Amino acid sequence: MLVSRFTRKLPFALVLASFHIVSAQEPVINGTVPGALAPGTTMPLQINGGNLAVAKKLWLSFPAEAVLAEGIEKNGENPGQVTYRINVPANTPCGIQAMRVVTDKGVSPLRFLFIDDLPSIASVGSNVQLATAQAVSIPTAIDGTVAGLSWQYFKFPVQAGQRLSIEVLARRIGSSLDPMIRLLDIKGRELAYNDDTPGLNSDSSLVYTFKDAGEYILELRDIKYGAGNYRLRIGDFPVATVAYPLAIQRGTAANVPLTSVTLAGFGVDGLTPIPYAVAPDLPSDWINVSFKRPNGASGYSTVEVVSTPQFLEQEPNNNPDQANRVELGHDINGRLEVPGDVDRFIFTAKKDQTVSFFGVTRQQGSPTDLNFKILNKEGGQLAAAEDNGTSEGSLSFKFPADGDYVLFVEDLNHRGGSEHAYRIAVTMTPPQFSLAASLDTFNIPAGGSVMATVTTVRTGYAGPIELSAKNLPAGVTASKSVIGVGRNDAVITLQATPEFAAGELYQIKIVGTAKIGEADVTVPAEIGGVLKARNNAMRWSPNKLNQFVAAASAPAPGFTWRVEPSTAVFGKDLSTKVKLIATRAAGFEEGVVVAIAPPQNGLPAGVTIAVKNIDKGQSEAELVISANNQAPLGEFTAGLTGTLKQGDKTVVQGMALRLNLAAPMTIKLDPAPGKIAKGGELVVKAIVDRNPAFTGPVNVTLQNLPAGITAAPATIAADQTTVDVKLTAAADAATANVNNVTAKADAMAGAAKLEATSAAVVLAVD
Repeated sequence: MLVSRFTRKLPFALVLASFHIVSAQEPVINGTVPGALAPGTTMPLQINGGNLAVAKKLWLSFPAEAVLAEGIEKNGENPGQVTYRINVPANTPCGIQAMRVVTDKGVSPLRFLFIDDLPSIASVGSNVQLATAQAVSIPTAIDGTVAGLSWQYFKFPVQAGQRLSIEVLARRIGSSLDPMIRLLDIKGRELAYNDDTPGLNSDSSLVYTFKDAGEYILELRDIKYGAGNYRLRIGDFPVATVAYPLAIQRGTAANVPLTSVTLAGFGVDGLTPIPYAVAPDLPSDWINVSFKRPNGASGYSTVEVVSTPQFLEQEPNNNPDQANRVELGHDINGRLEVPGDVDRFIFTAKKDQTVSFFGVTRQQGSPTDLNFKILNKEGGQLAAAEDNGTSEGSLSFKFPADGDYVLFVEDLNHRGGSEHAYRIAVTMTPPQFSLAASLDTFNIPAGGSVMATVTTVRTGYAGPIELSAKNLPAGVTASKSVIGVGRNDAVITLQATPEFAAGELYQIKIVGTAKIGEADVTVPAEIGGVLKARNNAMRWSPNKLNQFVAAASAPAPGFTWRVEPSTAVFGKDLSTKVKLIATRAAGFEEGVVVAIAPPQNGLPAGVTIAVKNIDKGQSEAELVISANNQAPLGEFTAGLTGTLKQGDKTVVQGMALRLNLAAPMTIKLDPAPGKIAKGGELVVKAIVDRNPAFTGPVNVTLQNLPAGITAAPATIAADQTTVDVKLTAAADAATANVNNVTAKADAMAGAAKLEATSAAVVLAVD
């Protein structure tokens, strides 16, 4: 089985459609006090939000102990607030992590949480003028919110020659704030300014050395005077945009060379690279890394953990005769150190070998807009990367002959600097599709279901993609859904038994599998689009959080339902019926409104479902599913939603209905005709394998009979599958050995004519 290690990123607009209605009881996190946790401390974290009563657990994306804080009246019972006491291990790297609160009603959507070794304080909020600038001590990190059409000011003392780093975390943690900062002297004169720091996803930063001692002021506002929350860091730390290299190979120090990792960005001088070895069984494909100078605070980034060997660029490699020799199949990590820098890598390829190259920069914090191409050994261009919107470009190339080739890399705008790091992931088995899920949180009602959409971008494979869920807890099952041929999406449902207990969180994965050639390929569905959309259309969501979906138990719904049969089998010009069966909770007697999901393009071409509601007080409805003669054959999944409104309560349940569009019938002859003597007779049996949606009579005729051989037409009666067909040979029939005798079946389904032909068999006349 092949597990895809690199897939094209889906545009997030493709994955927003969801048919999950957020429960009014679902817990939500709006913010925390403080805005960060410090490594090596045990501290309270106040979580503010909604529906937080009966808090059962705080899930964190990093190893830490979290317990309900003691000494707070009704802690864990307040719907708007809960406080946990958290013990953060001293070796926890700084950077962006995440959390979720689990209650007896479900689990909250993911909320970002920062790990920081700077001390935290809160903005006073009244510091909206120079004269009322909030006095702070350096180093510090300030958590606050800028109101619309407003700004905030902070005042701090510095020594002559002191260097300070200043950065704002806003867009990177899902805030709506697009920050701008200005450094001012005490009289309000501007010394430095920053709007967007390349690589920080619209966030701002400065590194400034003060000539004179004294007090200085920092102004913070939204570039368009909008509103939003922020974390403002001021101190001696590297303003890292990216780690270098961007990836390290998974494995122990005994079998994989150690990789020294450092940070790239601004003010990163004086850092000591750290050699890394990553255990083969590390559960995550990403690790946070943080670095600091003596007596300073930490800068931070992330590194991908992969199974492929990583090659690190060696300068100089600008000129053709300086190209780094690299083995094809190894990923390439490099940096464009100065403006106008180019890198060249030479490798050997075989004739007809197809290899894919994927650029990685901006999703990990590098500002580089990669431009890379394949050259022949004479320097002629053979292929160039295609820039796919927010992705960094990719190319697949089939090499025309054995020999050496060159990979040429540069920034599209010829920029350079230590922060212009890049990685080119090289795969010898190009990915054929990628997947994205429309939900990152499944609150599954006990006894009920939750439905999400899985969307694919196909890059070479057009066949069916079977969907499933991995790491499901006991009592939860996933629908047998499939993205059919010619389709780019399908729904998947998770169903729970009534005994599915509340108060626990489970991390699951939605995956798609396909048979491509001789290989079984498995691709995980990503949730980055969901995280981006929920967090004010942030440019990049943290990579380490993009694949795991949270699942928890929610209260039982007002009704549950099922379908019989679970797979609807029909085909071109055929119809079938399925029965929806609802089980109502006490007091939920209103009708269930049934709809196709999604309402537009939710069915394969040529397929229709005559939807019927389940009437008030009733428990069943019958749906007729039909296909015209243009409908594709194959297996697909249709989504249905059932909505019941009872007073002020609305219950929505989803259903994934498997559709199998098969041929109306197939026919074969058994036994094969064999031999017939001149003047004799031979009886063979014609056998029809019917599509369950077709029960009518079938006419059978034999074709391509040799001269002198006749067979009377026969009819397979309705609901029957066989008929005897008698062959008669004339006394003067010619001796022959015919190998293309077939049986033709024809029938009518309404006004539509159905036909099938058997495989050819041999008939000998002796």
